[in-house]
Amino acid sequence: MIIIVHLFASVAELAGQNRIELDLPNQRVTVSEVEQALLNTFTQLDPLLSSCLFALHDEYCQRDDIVQQGDVLAVIPPVSGGSTDDSNEPEAKDVDIVVEPLSPQAMYDHVMDARAGAVVVFVGTVREFTLERQTAYLHYEAYDTMARTQLQRVIAECKAKWPIVKMAIWHRIGDLAISEISVVIGVSTAHRKDAFAAGDYAIQRLKQIVPIWKKEYYVDGEIVWGGPKEGFPFEPKE
Repeated sequence: MIIIVHLFASVAELAGQNRIELDLPNQRVTVSEVEQALLNTFTQLDPLLSSCLFALHDEYCQRDDIVQQGDVLAVIPPVSGGSTDDSNEPEAKDVDIVVEPLSPQAMYDHVMDARAGAVVVFVGTVREFTLERQTAYLHYEAYDTMARTQLQRVIAECKAKWPIVKMAIWHRIGDLAISEISVVIGVSTAHRKDAFAAGDYAIQRLKQIVPIWKKEYYVDGEIVWGGPKEGFPFEPKE
């Protein structure tokens, strides 16, 4: 049985490739068995692989889930970071992964609505210093299809918590210079408290579950993949 495995960020860098075809003897295997097959082939991935998550069909899965012929399994390194009805599902244009510069004004125009009494636009930028170390520039990459799915999930979670009129999240990938915009989140609500709360929740949740990674290039020549220090949780923190 042939299983295709996609690798990203630090895992792809260690393996020296971002797409692997594994020929496994059984027709049904667990994610854990695929993980072991990867370790048998790429011993340099140990122990990094144990801290990764896995995804099937653009959704996170568990290590005891079944992988079958034709499935595509994604290895998700730590990121730099109930059901709803149709009216609560975000439109596709409300999430975007782009290489072009992001515009806060365009986001404001996108989420502005006559029903809103407050509009909050959060802008994340590339800072020059991290823990007193000077950054030259950042490189962002994403698992595009899954990133869009998880951004939609973030918006759905926010809409379940607050009476949001409109919400959108756009993220940029590629090389970004100091002070360039990496992410823009827009929220419109009837009252300002809800808009601020939803925007804050969204950026924290994005860093937890959305497969977007940053590679930090320091002026001293060191290169570091970014990720959260607290692990890689599925559920939001209150």
